[in-house]
Formats: sequence, C-alpha cells, structure tokens
Amino acid sequence: MQDCKCRECHCGQKAIIELLTQIEDQTLPYQEEWLSETTSVRHFESDQPDHLFKWHWDEEDRIIEPLHQTDWRFQFDDDLPITMEGEILVPSGIYHRLIKGTGTLSLQIRRV
Repeated sequence: MQDCKCRECHCGQKAIIELLTQIEDQTLPYQEEWLSETTSVRHFESDQPDHLFKWHWDEEDRIIEPLHQTDWRFQFDDDLPITMEGEILVPSGIYHRLIKGTGTLSLQIRRV
C-alpha cells in the first residue's frame, strides 16, 4: 500500500477529491461593475480561497490598472510576479494570474 496523503482517514481519497473540487471550481473571485461597453471595475477580496486565483488567458487584449496602492501582485507565465503600479497590458492568449495580497484589490479593466 502506498503512503497515504490524507491525515483523517488514511485512504488518500479525501485529498484527491478536494484537489479535484478546487480545480473544477469555476467561482469568480470578484464582483464586477461595468462603466461602459469596454471598461469595468473588478473588486477582489483577500478572503477568497487561493484556488480561485487560477492561471488563465483572455480572448482579447486588455489593459488593467489598480485603482489604489496595494500589495497584490500580477504574474505572466514564465515571468516573476510584479507589483501592480500603473497600467499593465495583458495580450490575448497569454497566461497570467493575480497573487493575493491584503485587503481589497480594485482593478479597472479596459478591452483594447
């Protein structure tokens, strides 16, 4: 028998099921308000579970800009995380993610 990764029942299944549940969770980690047809503001709360901040890519180019100073970070695939200061161009098809900080992050998102 292989070493069990599950501390409660020693079967290994609970850990696998929890991991699969997190991977399949499509809950969006933000509240969104639309300012125009091409611009919205998204509010992210730091109390959201880490697994909701998934690597993803968008179907169109976007410019994101934090509306206040924050310790949240942004990361492109194969790059180190960066602080969120000023505008960031996120090209379509490029994997990226947010890394949680403290408090609320409010981002203006503009399709270009």
